[in-house]
Amino acid sequence: MLTRKEIQIDLLNKLNELCDKANVKYALHSQAAYLAYFNKPIDFIESFEVMMCQGDAERIADMLDDDRYYFEDFRSNPKFDRHYMMFGYRDSLDLKLTDINFDTERHIDNNCIRITIYYIEHQVPKGHAKKLKARNELWKLRHMNINNPEFRSMKCRKRLINLSCSLIGNKRVNRRRYEYKKLNYAIDTWDDIKDYPYVRFSGKKLKSSLLNGIVPAQLDGVPSYILENFEAYFKVFYGSSWKTKKWGQYDGFKSSNVSWEEFSNNPKIKECLAEIQKNNEIMYFDNLELKKYQNTTKKISKHVLQSENVVNTREIYLKRKDEIIKAYEDNNTEELGILLNPLIESMKQCLTLKYTYSVDDDIDRILDEYLRENNNKALANKIKRFKTDI
Repeated sequence: MLTRKEIQIDLLNKLNELCDKANVKYALHSQAAYLAYFNKPIDFIESFEVMMCQGDAERIADMLDDDRYYFEDFRSNPKFDRHYMMFGYRDSLDLKLTDINFDTERHIDNNCIRITIYYIEHQVPKGHAKKLKARNELWKLRHMNINNPEFRSMKCRKRLINLSCSLIGNKRVNRRRYEYKKLNYAIDTWDDIKDYPYVRFSGKKLKSSLLNGIVPAQLDGVPSYILENFEAYFKVFYGSSWKTKKWGQYDGFKSSNVSWEEFSNNPKIKECLAEIQKNNEIMYFDNLELKKYQNTTKKISKHVLQSENVVNTREIYLKRKDEIIKAYEDNNTEELGILLNPLIESMKQCLTLKYTYSVDDDIDRILDEYLRENNNKALANKIKRFKTDI
């Protein structure tokens, strides 16, 4: 029976061997990097993470021909939708349910202890972010199990997406998506990092100069590498108190050769997995609703530039409501025009985004009448048509 530490040491040795053969670079990240920097053992390390460029990771994946190990990335499994690659040891069992990903249905066993290789990526080109976001939403829905009968509409959408992909050709769709993601994110080798002023890594925007140099280190007696600018890089991730950070510890479970089938067929485990699947579905659809709300509020909260000042029109007009009503009742068209003109400009700006908003029932009515009486019926109709309820 192997311990978790023995498997992690074995994985690191194998990773070194492959990187030497392929002539590629990597650096330890997170808890592994911290332990190597301070020359501490890895007896209770919870996660093992390294940083690498996608092109380099793919080169070493292509070299692996040892059945004891596996690499997993979205080239070999199109359901795998992440910005990292898994490098694992097959004959082991990690008893943490949190390591099991039910959305992607990985083609290899989910129960392997592994090194997670996170990609260093460049910033998405300007104008591509919305397209990528939309593609990812469709992709996630396409490969998601939907068991809850309440989500019939999403099941129909999933069927339509899968039908379209089958008509185009699934292999072609998968390959096209991989190429599109690589075009928008991937850096080929470590030497190419300097071509970008900023890079993305594990959800953080970093100056590429932080990743310029790599220096040798020892992790529990095994040769490895960390960043030369280690302290500056760690400060970005964990703040100025990074030296006193408390790391999670693994609870000491040993690894065994118990198969995933034997483990997952346990009735209690099946019950847990079904509950987790149900919760994942509910969270997915709740997040879709939340995103719609966030998009609406972002639009509503936009300010209008007028006379070189940022004007928050709703708040201002609620405060000036009495003035507007008085000018309207006095039939003072000139004063009413001065008061309403910033609001009209705001509505024009909103219409470019296909929405308008309500300030107050009385003010909305006065604005509508003012526009119609001043030969601006078309604008009044557009404002009414695109009004968003919040």
